[in-house]
Amino acid sequence: MITINDKIISNRYKDIDISFRKNPSNNDIYILTDIDAVKRSVKTLILTDFNERLFNPKLGSAVYFSLFENFGPETSILLEKSIKDVISNYEPRAKIIKVDVKENIQSHALIITVFFYVVNVEEIVTININLERVR
Repeated sequence: MITINDKIISNRYKDIDISFRKNPSNNDIYILTDIDAVKRSVKTLILTDFNERLFNPKLGSAVYFSLFENFGPETSILLEKSIKDVISNYEPRAKIIKVDVKENIQSHALIITVFFYVVNVEEIVTININLERVR
């Protein structure tokens, strides 16, 4: 068990940083822990397209597909549902509170904000993802 600010946390989450940068202090790759590990995992799941993972083609969200659609209320609802589904099915460490999807018309971009709790941590975690179309 770990104590942080007089709160007992029973699980400590560790993931490898996907940038594979070298840690100068121990010559190993960086390790993401706790909230940072879950945030990276959630972001990776959201940005994964269907059929991108060979042995699990159903893992993914409709984010990239929706970049080339005419954005409207239906698109927003589809994206929110897709993001909630991928996180609830593949990331048990995160409990979704809310997903906001907005369009930035000037830059042809989607602004995705995800609010969630990390299991065994009481604070709300927020992830902002900005996706732009490249023409």
